[in-house]
Amino acid sequence: MHKYTPTAVALALALVAGGLAAAETIDTPARLLERMDRNVDGKISFEEYRNAMVRRFDAIDGDGDGTLTAQELPAEWLAGAQARVAGAQVSRLEFGDSLQPVYDRFDADKDCQLDAAEIEVFASARKSQQEAGS
Repeated sequence: MHKYTPTAVALALALVAGGLAAAETIDTPARLLERMDRNVDGKISFEEYRNAMVRRFDAIDGDGDGTLTAQELPAEWLAGAQARVAGAQVSRLEFGDSLQPVYDRFDADKDCQLDAAEIEVFASARKSQQEAGS
């Protein structure tokens, strides 16, 4: 059983909820599949999701040290999570390990695959949070 630090979970939720810059298009199910579905089966496995999120982590790890600090995160990615991560840091491994509960929120049938309906719910949740500025 993994131990999820509050900082790692807060960063995971921040990246999932608000991971796009304001100028970028809000994710659609098709965009999520394009970015995450590496085996092109029309579903997103946890491993595909985790790998996509870790790629995001790596993209914003400015000094490449495998650790993110609150200072390295764009402000829009932390909306609603700032109090939980201020002054904190999270390693790449901690971050990757903290993603399972986030993924599980959308895997309604618990088959470890986000199917078309679940991806639609995931995309809709992201859109709602991005539009709300959180």
